[in-house]
Amino acid sequence: MTAQALVAYASKHGSTAGIAEAVAETLRARGFVTDVMPAREVRRIDDYGLVVVGSAVYMFRWQGDAVDFLKRFRRELETRSTWLFSSGPTGGDAEADAKMADILVTQPPPPGNAAKLAERIGVRGHRTFAGATADTMTGFFERWIPKGDWRDFDAIRDWANEIAGSVPAGVH
Repeated sequence: MTAQALVAYASKHGSTAGIAEAVAETLRARGFVTDVMPAREVRRIDDYGLVVVGSAVYMFRWQGDAVDFLKRFRRELETRSTWLFSSGPTGGDAEADAKMADILVTQPPPPGNAAKLAERIGVRGHRTFAGATADTMTGFFERWIPKGDWRDFDAIRDWANEIAGSVPAGVH
């Protein structure tokens, strides 16, 4: 039986969507039939034995669409292999680079607005990945953030391979 996976995400500018696509691509390469879509568009998760949920982090909080996803499907997620990822720390100067490196090494739990839900659901793991910023990010705080792409797609694929390896055969 083919394992079915869902990668749902909340992405404001597309960086987190890119991470979600890389996770999905890796799961597909490992034999999972994998759907990837914005968290707000997911209507049901009945067909999935594996669920990965990711969100961009702004002001130390997950995006509302990802938190709402966890709330909507909390009971169903408790019975599935559920994994979370956060996207957000960026570099650009010595201080930002040091903070980002510390976050990526310590791998903190999900931000506060997702942490209690993650605990209730019993997620299998959480990973934080560096994000990307673009010139199109012109919000009040965003305009001051150095622009660049700090995503490490090798690390993202490695994590997705860990997930694939942890799911028992026949989970669907």
